[in-house]
Amino acid sequence: MENAFIIKCPKCGIEVLVDRITGEVIETREPLVSESTGDRFSDALKKVKSSPREAEEKFEKSKAAEKNKSKELDALFKKSLEQAKKEGPIGKQMRDIDFE
Repeated sequence: MENAFIIKCPKCGIEVLVDRITGEVIETREPLVSESTGDRFSDALKKVKSSPREAEEKFEKSKAAEKNKSKELDALFKKSLEQAKKEGPIGKQMRDIDFE
């Protein structure tokens, strides 16, 4: 990296590697975690350690949503079943061929 400047945005934390000679952007590096320590290796380690916890949280959230969805579908089914009982049986549908 002798031929590149590293410019870090103080607001968002993105690092931009710029070639010293051409001024061309070589690479952009977004922070791996929201609260960066400044060391990419430490940030990567922090992210890997937090992955199982995040996965567990997502699983629990999905599980709760599925349980709620099941309750909503059961309520809709019961409501539709009651409405069908009130309306009575459906008669035979007439088709175009039946009129001939």
